[in-house]
Amino acid sequence: MKILALDIGAGTKDVLLFDDTKEKIENCIKMVLPTPSLTYAAKVRKATIQRKDVLITGSVIGGGALSYALKNHLRVGLKVFITKRAAFTIRNDLDQVRKSGFKIIDQEETDFFDGESLELEEVNIKQLKGFLGDFGEDLSDVDFVAIAVQDHGTSPKEMSDRQFRMEKFEEILRNNPKPEALAFKEGNIPSYFLRMRSAVKDSKKHLPNAKVLVMDTAPAAVFGCLEDPIAKNSKISIIINVGNGHTWATLIEENKIIGTVEHHTKMLTPKKLEQLLIRFADGQVTNQEIFLDNGHGVFFLDKPCGFSQIEKIIATGPNRSILNKTNLQTYFAAPYGDVMMTGPAGLVEAVKKLYK
Repeated sequence: MKILALDIGAGTKDVLLFDDTKEKIENCIKMVLPTPSLTYAAKVRKATIQRKDVLITGSVIGGGALSYALKNHLRVGLKVFITKRAAFTIRNDLDQVRKSGFKIIDQEETDFFDGESLELEEVNIKQLKGFLGDFGEDLSDVDFVAIAVQDHGTSPKEMSDRQFRMEKFEEILRNNPKPEALAFKEGNIPSYFLRMRSAVKDSKKHLPNAKVLVMDTAPAAVFGCLEDPIAKNSKISIIINVGNGHTWATLIEENKIIGTVEHHTKMLTPKKLEQLLIRFADGQVTNQEIFLDNGHGVFFLDKPCGFSQIEKIIATGPNRSILNKTNLQTYFAAPYGDVMMTGPAGLVEAVKKLYK
């Protein structure tokens, strides 16, 4: 079995080509690349310096650095034209995209543009094919493509996408409180997860015969942490992913999700994070409290055990070092022996679970 696993975060795109014919996981190809949003943002900044208008076409990708660069492009008096599909990269509400100054156009209108053109695609298997081909690696025999992207979902206009995201994850987990419940086969992705659906479309374009699975980056990291030997031996644990943009913590008992809390990393000092995790495990954190603090929210599927019962706090993510400044005893996960492969490891295990 051959699985191409891609974990696309705010800072890096982590790639694992899992091949069970290799003797050891260490022999599988692994890469840590800049996330596509950063690459596109650099091109936009160059166009800003050159005083060129910009045309954006292509797929729905993670906004992040790209959105910031495009909004800065508008602030200096230049124009950004963007097709309807690509516009969801900026915001899931196209009316808000228009109000920000973007000119949303139809695909057929792009032929008459004179400026800097960028076609968005974050999966970009064609690029990987070309690079790995130089090393004698053929992707045409890949059985599965597994992709992790963060997706807030398309929320109703009267509802915050932060609330919407947590509400939908809670709905899914109430039916099945296991980490793999947040992994979707290509035909089962909820309609409101536009970025996930876009990733599948781009994948099938280059590898039409491979089956595709998608997850959000946060639960993929949680699932990956569970492959760490220390995590496997812990019956009750908190698994936390301290990302560049978001911090997601999950309370796990016997491989069952009891509760989840998500906040913005920039809002968390070491002391605040320490208190949040303790109160979360004690069941004292409320959804309104987190939301009003500019976070996403919290939900509990069952009564939490209490912080005193936690055996391990297992951490991953590029900002996990913030936990070193707390009084908490934490363990940094390294599934497959590599902390940067936490997301891809979660994706591989999700494929194994869902496809047996």
